[in-house]
Amino acid sequence: MTLLAGNALEEMWGAFYLSNIFLFPLYARFEAEHQITRPEFVTLYCLHHLGPLIAQEVSELTGLPKNSISRGVKRLLSKSLIEMTRDKDDRRRNNLKMSDQGQELFNTLLTSAKDRRAALIEPLSSAERAMLHEIVLKLSNGARERLQGDGIC
Repeated sequence: MTLLAGNALEEMWGAFYLSNIFLFPLYARFEAEHQITRPEFVTLYCLHHLGPLIAQEVSELTGLPKNSISRGVKRLLSKSLIEMTRDKDDRRRNNLKMSDQGQELFNTLLTSAKDRRAALIEPLSSAERAMLHEIVLKLSNGARERLQGDGIC
């Protein structure tokens, strides 16, 4: 039995399915082995790739609610995995950056995520992988703006 073809949401259902089977077990492992929750991981991920950010930017980049990111930031601070400093130009901004300890843990987490990604995309040719990447980028860019009219965003 499958819902991956011939259903009302077509390819989006497949995307939900892949996201769920990829992410939920990964986040469960991170929490069980490293006491890192989803909001904590995505915060570390954003800081690793983009450098210092504020919590609101992490929320915008990930699509996760601000309150979830805020709780994750507090936990990361309490574990000394990130550092927070007031912006010298705008005292209302609290800049976040990864600590050395946070970077070390993130590298471990990223290795697990990369291994899982490799297993998931293994059946794709290099051309299909490039096509998948392009399609995901095309759908992601401006998605929030395109969906705002439905009253949910």
